[in-house]
Amino acid sequence: MRDVWFKIKYNNRVDDCTGTSQTQVQDGYEEAETQVLLTLPDSYSDTGAKTPLIFSAHGSGGIVNPDEEKGRGGIRYLNDETLEAYAAFDIHGTRPDGRSYGNRRYVEAVYKAYNYIVENYNVDPRLYVMGASMGGVCALNFVNFYPNIVRCIGLFYPRTNLHQEYVNGVLEHGSYEEAHRHKDFCLTEVIGTEYGFDDPFVWQDEKAVGLNPWHNRTVVIDGKRYSNLPAPIKIWHGDIDQSVQYIMSVEYIAALRRSGCYAELRTVHGIGHKQNAMMHEELKLWFDRFR
Repeated sequence: MRDVWFKIKYNNRVDDCTGTSQTQVQDGYEEAETQVLLTLPDSYSDTGAKTPLIFSAHGSGGIVNPDEEKGRGGIRYLNDETLEAYAAFDIHGTRPDGRSYGNRRYVEAVYKAYNYIVENYNVDPRLYVMGASMGGVCALNFVNFYPNIVRCIGLFYPRTNLHQEYVNGVLEHGSYEEAHRHKDFCLTEVIGTEYGFDDPFVWQDEKAVGLNPWHNRTVVIDGKRYSNLPAPIKIWHGDIDQSVQYIMSVEYIAALRRSGCYAELRTVHGIGHKQNAMMHEELKLWFDRFR
């Protein structure tokens, strides 16, 4: 396996469409850059058959940095067997600490990295998308923006909702308001800042439209949620997870299945917010189905 480290430039400017001037241009270009890690299997060749490509989004504790021991981002969610069969990439994100939480600039930066890889390496342009924890929001938002380049989705214990939600009478652990009350600035202040809330500690639905998977492509009829995804999805989630409630994955998959989407939930009994060897092996088997 070979590591390729590079940086890509993206537009850090977001037009919030609040201006009403007939003559003043409100949108613009504000150049920024972020680190990318691409791994290539030993079988990769610049000619011949194209190598399948995975985008693997890291969670809130992940970084992509060649100078850090734990700087491999979402690549660490893939076992050796997967990395021997697939190319894979992740980006650091739009913040120095790597906590982008799937905001619009992050999603566009991922696409810039993807375009660079497809244009410069002999890889298949149809992506396999993976994410874990807060990387679930990142992965799902990317799929929501760019559905035509995605083959399938595999997620480990994903956060699917940036805001609070009652599901079967259970308040999602780590909700926006609950986190603020407990001074979890990692969650609230970062989300509020990265999504452009007027007050980072006060939720604004209008600033998260199209960027909160729990409500993306979703309608509620007679109290039941119906959601849509443009690619097959499988989620692995431990049933005693205390960081991202297992019930959220149960309900997210149920909402997709009500709409006729192909969606699977693999319940992992007796584990919390973590991965194990079985999950890594099954993730590869899931991706292999779509090759």
